Amino acid sequence: MGAEEAVADCGDERLAEAHWEPLSSRSEALLRAAGLSFCARSRAEALLREATQAEPHHIAVLIANYRYTFYAGKLAEARDWALACLSAVAEKAGFPKRWTLVCPPDRAERSREDPLFRLYLFALKAYGYLEIRLGERETGLAALRKLEELDPEGLLRGKDLRRIVEQGQTEEED
Repeated sequence: MGAEEAVADCGDERLAEAHWEPLSSRSEALLRAAGLSFCARSRAEALLREATQAEPHHIAVLIANYRYTFYAGKLAEARDWALACLSAVAEKAGFPKRWTLVCPPDRAERSREDPLFRLYLFALKAYGYLEIRLGERETGLAALRKLEELDPEGLLRGKDLRRIVEQGQTEEED
């Protein structure tokens, strides 16, 4: 998926409709225009700002901002948007506000069957990865360990990412 599609694709519309109010047609148009304007950074950012002002807590707007900042290489901002996604999903799912306090699912299948829970796991993985990239290795690894705890079947491959990071540290020490 290219950067343009990443911003324009607002995620699974059924997931958003099931847990958030429908995205207004205006905000949807703004997000699509932002995706098509990815290479014109100032225009894309202005469109995203406008969508954010209109619907600051809608998951489609949060994900679009996360994807834009990630693909634009604005990793600190992307981390903040990943946290905003975590917070929004936690609120809808009834999870604790702090990701460190979220408990594993009562059923292992939940990570496969529950799209809201899967979205939470994706946001947690993104957050952990970005913390590592931004030099907050221990916080990032803690997030990846939490991901492993919440996704015991390893569907999001958090363990693989954690191992790569830990092996990289060992190789740097040699």
